[in-house]
Amino acid sequence: MTYATDFGQFISEQKRKHSLQSKELADMLNISMGYLSQLEHGKRVCPDQELLKRMIDVFNLNEEERCIIYDLYEKASGKLSPDIVEYVQSKDIVKKALRAAKAVNATDSDWEMFIEAIKNEQ
Repeated sequence: MTYATDFGQFISEQKRKHSLQSKELADMLNISMGYLSQLEHGKRVCPDQELLKRMIDVFNLNEEERCIIYDLYEKASGKLSPDIVEYVQSKDIVKKALRAAKAVNATDSDWEMFIEAIKNEQ
């Protein structure tokens, strides 16, 4: 399956994937059909975090799909992805690491090495 390039398209694709009608999906998400339409057509791009979580649950998104919806949300809203914000806020050491990386102007290559090191530890 190819994935959407924007938040609204992703919602539409998931709606089709799960064979849901707009009214049915709106009811499941506890939003109006008008709001759902605005989300799908890119007229509204910043649902609150609770709605984002309901979408993840209703669509039963796997880890890859959760990352996709969060990244599309981030791209559309201009806000840092909620899953990342939650993690950074819960770990003081992450803030320290990010500030250290910022201080030395860490490159993409530096970050790739860091990611590989973490993966190899597991």
